[in-house]
Amino acid sequence: MQNLKRIGLATGALTDYEVNYVETQIVKTVRPLLVGRQLMPARNLAHAGFTKYTFYTENDMGQATISMTGEEQSMDKVDLTEGSVKIPIISKDYNLHWRDVLMRRNQGEDLNTQHAENAARQVAEEEDKLILSGEYTGWPALGIQGFTTATGRNEQNGGDWSSTYLTEVSTAKQTLRALGYYGPYKLILTSTWYSQLEVLISNTEKWAFQAVGELIGGVENILISDNLYAADGDVDSVVLVDVQPGNFELLVGADITNYLAQLPTMNYQGKVWEAVVPVIKRPKAIVEINTLT
Repeated sequence: MQNLKRIGLATGALTDYEVNYVETQIVKTVRPLLVGRQLMPARNLAHAGFTKYTFYTENDMGQATISMTGEEQSMDKVDLTEGSVKIPIISKDYNLHWRDVLMRRNQGEDLNTQHAENAARQVAEEEDKLILSGEYTGWPALGIQGFTTATGRNEQNGGDWSSTYLTEVSTAKQTLRALGYYGPYKLILTSTWYSQLEVLISNTEKWAFQAVGELIGGVENILISDNLYAADGDVDSVVLVDVQPGNFELLVGADITNYLAQLPTMNYQGKVWEAVVPVIKRPKAIVEINTLT
């Protein structure tokens, strides 16, 4: 009788190259999808064990004094308001079949990472919804607030976007400037609203999106994401934000990570996961243009 072989457990075990290949494909998949990360700087925490973060928002001081001596007292008490956010785990599972691993390896092919990439896309989409929208009607997210749900944000009733886009963006910009937010600015809108800017302005050779870009420092400051929802779950909002450091922050307990474990079935179960949460420190740096038609 021939000796039994450890089929699958030994020959099906993933090599370092194969594990790295899966992780590389995951990173390539999610990088272009993470619109929210262009809006707030990331701050890495020590590890993913942190489940809660406490921060403080500062009320504005009174006016400074003007005098010849500078001896006048203009001290006022600045209250610090304590806030806290939960730091969730965003994750999605997938499988690799050991027989497919062996077949592709023996044929000199790279692993089929379709399921891993799909899982990574799901994680990236949830992260963007968390940043851009936060918890909204129909999408529970531990009460975490994003741009369109932040308490204290500026709200502006919109109109017919196809004809009022310049007025809407200009008014939102004026609101931010009046509050002391002078940019740089980013405009976030869904593909539906952006498509209405892909038209030439009457009697000119200028595209509508170019005109909007001129208002906010360039067309590169217009970001498109279909993960932008209003608090009621509708998609009738556009958001203008001042992205200067200090307004917002993305806390990262663990960046997008891939976990793989071989099961008793000899197949592999993978999990794409991360521990992140947006922190809206200055909600007045946000203008939500809502009820667009």
